[in-house]
Amino acid sequence: MTAIQLPKSIGAAIPLTLRLWALPLITVMLILADYFWVGMDSAQITATAAAFIVLAGIPHGTLDVEIAARRFGRTSIIGKAKILFAYVVCAMAMILLWATAPEFALISFLVISIVHFSHDWRGGADPFLAMMVGWALVALPALARPTEVAMIFETLTGNQNGQIISALLACASVPAALGSLVFAYWSYTNEDRQSAVEVIACIVAALFLPPLIAFAIFFCGLHSPRHFADALRETGTISPAKKVMIIIAVFALSIGLGALLFANQSGLSVDTGIIRTAFVLISTLTVPHFILEHLMSKWQHSTLLPSAPKHGTS
Repeated sequence: MTAIQLPKSIGAAIPLTLRLWALPLITVMLILADYFWVGMDSAQITATAAAFIVLAGIPHGTLDVEIAARRFGRTSIIGKAKILFAYVVCAMAMILLWATAPEFALISFLVISIVHFSHDWRGGADPFLAMMVGWALVALPALARPTEVAMIFETLTGNQNGQIISALLACASVPAALGSLVFAYWSYTNEDRQSAVEVIACIVAALFLPPLIAFAIFFCGLHSPRHFADALRETGTISPAKKVMIIIAVFALSIGLGALLFANQSGLSVDTGIIRTAFVLISTLTVPHFILEHLMSKWQHSTLLPSAPKHGTS
């Protein structure tokens, strides 16, 4: 699968040293705060991290329809409506899957997340090593904090199968972590210190911080801002006012969907309900985002291939 990658100009106006060391410094500060100041493994802090992940994550997919319309040449109102309809169908299918087969929904979301996050590290590296990084980001928390991850997964599945999924994920984390270290070494030796430092910081966060705090460091500090910046650049022909309106509208609809998901839960505390809602909402938005990205990549790749010669013509 080919990732959709635009030149990484994000943060170009920020001094190089700050860009290089900001994430490691934040990671170290949070680890010190967790160990010596206030424990970050409480239900309240976990729920707050989950809510923050949702709020920071939604924007980077708000312009998907506009980007797809331009990539597929479907810029008419009808064309955009078809893309939006397909997007909504995928999202509703994911909600239905959570309602009928939560274990399969969780496993699907984990696999899609691994592949999707690996695209952040494919700027020249071997795709297998990039996949190891995405894998480690998802799996390492299950090794470092098995009880906490098992409790989160139990909340998502509604039964003890969540513990089994967590245990399997933990078992699969060691080769992924080793592959990530190889990736970091490869990046460093190929003069990409930025990627090397970012990967090490994310691995350290996954090993020493509560699961959702560690995930927030990567998702809110790297993934979402980077992709949001790419989306803003790719939709540069749209007027700023229209772009703001689209972002606000999609953001509001996503939050509204999250509120409906939260209101339709029963038997869960507020904190636990927020955590479950955050996972279901993020997965519901991620699946169509991932599928759309894959289709756009496939279409873009096919258009770049030379046309096959026609045979049997006179």
